[in-house]
Order: sequence, then structure tokens, then C-alpha cells
Amino acid sequence: MLPPPFQFPVGIRLAAAIAMFAVAGCSNTAGANTHRSPSPSAFATQSPAETPSESPSALSSPSPSPTPAISPAVTPPWAALNASCSGGPAAQEALITLPGSTRPVLADVTDPIHPKTICTISGGSWTPLLVTQGMISWFATQGSPGSPGLSVIATLDMFSGTSGLAASWTGGGFLDGLLSWSPDQSTLVYITSDATAVNVHLTTGAGDRVLATYGAVPARGLNPNEDDAFIGFSPDGAYFAFSQTFTGGDHLTVWSRSGVVFTQTNATMATWGSTGSKLYFRQPNASVIYVWDSAGASGNRSQAFGQQLAWIRPRSDAGDDYLAFTVRDSGGIPHAWLYGHGGRAGGQLPNERSTPSFLNAATVFLVEEGPCGSSCGIGPSTQPDGKTFTYSIATQTETASTITSVLGAWPRAGQS
Repeated sequence: MLPPPFQFPVGIRLAAAIAMFAVAGCSNTAGANTHRSPSPSAFATQSPAETPSESPSALSSPSPSPTPAISPAVTPPWAALNASCSGGPAAQEALITLPGSTRPVLADVTDPIHPKTICTISGGSWTPLLVTQGMISWFATQGSPGSPGLSVIATLDMFSGTSGLAASWTGGGFLDGLLSWSPDQSTLVYITSDATAVNVHLTTGAGDRVLATYGAVPARGLNPNEDDAFIGFSPDGAYFAFSQTFTGGDHLTVWSRSGVVFTQTNATMATWGSTGSKLYFRQPNASVIYVWDSAGASGNRSQAFGQQLAWIRPRSDAGDDYLAFTVRDSGGIPHAWLYGHGGRAGGQLPNERSTPSFLNAATVFLVEEGPCGSSCGIGPSTQPDGKTFTYSIATQTETASTITSVLGAWPRAGQS
């Protein structure tokens, strides 16, 4: 097996181990739209597989349901998370971690420089996603790539304490449990993975169905600047996309309720825009950013930006038409970028920053990187140094932050 060209930052290695994407600093601003990038060990126990065939099936139109089929069954103790809240919901919230603790908290980030803890989450080491103002969801498994076991997707209303199970299966392979909820929580899409296949599932009140099947993830090296997996709903809830670079090729598929509406055989680093249904992506080892827009001709894609930027793990805000992403220069030095309002706003932010994410529509969370010297290993010449910042889009100023990581924010795209 070839070694990976780069070493993952600590936050990304952690995300792979717990099967939820969390960017360096462990952030995921989409809340229930998830990216994931693996650690080399995630592949080491998989057996090689032949180039797979993709077989997406039509997504028919089940009767709308206000909630998906969440079972009232008790979450298994090994998979459970709990919340202790000292206040009620806030207009602007984020799921974050603070210095000295790996436990996430729900915080009021109306003032992002001074976040106020609302709820503290305890239990297992699973990474929760912020789905609504009060609900979190997470993936937990007893399996591993070489030893399948019970996998579940669970939910918890942090303020009432009500929990439930949205899905359960036997899995544990790489990509297992990647998930996204629609903005209105009526639909869940998720990935199951074992040594034989990777499957895309859709769950509504009408039941659970498999939409597409890919081959198993083969053993190989990987590149954290090019490899990625993303699943997420468009802000209008009319489409969802799955993009990944691991199952014998680079695949991107967009579904509507009538079936597959767009495919791209060579794609990575995808994200939905802030509103409507515009999906941005690029091709591996390329710097042209493309956009698929449902308002255009069927299957149409176009170049999104005039400027070419080999972006890494882009994020969109909750409605102000901004994208944030990392670009590494020819020396491997990371720079955070903002791109907004059709290119009329934004640009490269100052200093060596990476993995930007939105705390709210007006504030970006940033991770500082610095030289890592002899501890770099085979990775880039910089790594996160423990310092984080918030950047105000309105004032274009940066402030040192007390937040160590961002796991999600509310409202997210398509919510209010």
C-alpha cells in the first residue's frame, strides 16, 4: 500500500476514527451536511477491491412526512449521548468545544467573541451534529473495517431529553455512518459500509431504501488535500448530493425526488451554496471550481468563479451567499479564503489560517497553523498550533477566540 502523500492534522485523524467529519479544530459547519476525510489507518485493514460499478436507483416520491421514522427505542448504552442544559435555545447557536475539554457544548454565539454555554453533552466519544435549534444526531458503531458490528444513528432533544434511533445496521467500514438531515428533518440520508459494499440510504416516514451501491473502499494511500467524502441536502431541501473519492474512482451524484438529476465521475470537495440548490465542486488535482445549478438546464454545469482556486473542504454560511475554504500555496502554507456574492466580495484572509467554518452568517472561525519542524512527519510544513480566531466579515477584523473547535451552527442553510 502506498503511503499517503500528506499527514492529516490531528482534528481530521480524530474525525476518521469516530466516523464523522470534523475539520482541523474538528469543525463541521453544515450541521447535518457532513464531510469526512480518512486517516491512513482507516484503509490499512481493508482488503483491495476491484473498480466498482455504481447503480443509483430512482428516488420515488413517498408521501411527505413531518418526521422520519425515528424509533422511540432506547439508544444502546454504549452509543448514548446525554445533555445537561442551564438555559433555553438561542437565536444563534453553535456546537463547539472549549479549552481543557473534548466534550462538546451547545453555546449561544450571538456574540461570537464571548460564547455562552447553554448545554453540556456527555456520554460516549461520538461526534454529534447540530440538526435543529435543540436536536443533535450522531453515528455510533461497534464495528470496524475488519470486524463488522452494530452501527446506529441516534437523535437527542437536548432540552427535553427525548432520544431515539433513526437507523441501525451491521457495518463499521470506512464511510459508515456519514449522514445528513434535510432542513425540515423529514428525511435522513446516510451511508452504510462494510467489507463488501458502500450503500446510500434514504429514510423517510415511508421507510428506508437503498438508492445506490458502490464497491467496498479499497486499501490505498490518500491525499488530505484531494480526498474527501460529502453528503448533504440543498438548502431548499429539494435535492441531496453524495460525493466521494474512495470507492475505486471519484463519484458525485445528485438526487431529487424523481431520481438522479446529475452525475460527475471525477469530483471532490463538494458543498451546497447558502440558498436554493447550487452545488459547488472541483475535480481532483485541479483548481477550476464548477457549479451545478438546478435552475439551469438539466445536467448542466458551469465554471463558478473566474479565479481558479484549488479549494479544500469548502463551507457555506446560513444564507448570506458566502463560501469559506482553505487553499494551500506552492509551499504548502494554508490560507483561508472567503468568496461571496458572485465574486463581488471576499478574498484571501491574512495570516496562516486554515479550515474556516461559520459560527454565524457574519463570523468565520479560523485555525492558526505554524511550522512543525521535525514533528511534521510526511505532512505539510505547517500544522495547527492550538490558536484559533474569529473573523468578522462586516469589520474585516480578526479576534483571538476561546473556542477550540466548531462542530456545527444553527441556523444552518435552509433554516431560520
